[in-house]
Amino acid sequence: MLEYLGHTVAAVATGDEADRLPDDQPFEVVLADLRLPGMLGHRVVGRLRERWPHLKAVIMSGNTDHDEVRAGVLDGRWRLLPKPFDFEQLASQLRDPSEPAVSTDT
Repeated sequence: MLEYLGHTVAAVATGDEADRLPDDQPFEVVLADLRLPGMLGHRVVGRLRERWPHLKAVIMSGNTDHDEVRAGVLDGRWRLLPKPFDFEQLASQLRDPSEPAVSTDT
């Protein structure tokens, strides 16, 4: 879906793999699942932002009640994309991730 929307994708499965992404390839946006092996998605976002401070972020989750994730949505650090989602919902989140966070209502 991401490539169909025109994004170049660097897919990783864990936080450790995200840490090994090449520095010379700056990213504009990260789409991360809340639950990743070895590290929560919002922690991955934080670590990637150490390298790319202006990185926009969308966190996907079936659990919209995670306090730290909700706090990040409320203060604009990332957007929350509740699961399950469809193509249009994903496209809407990625069109302009610099816009204010969206509602977490499912």
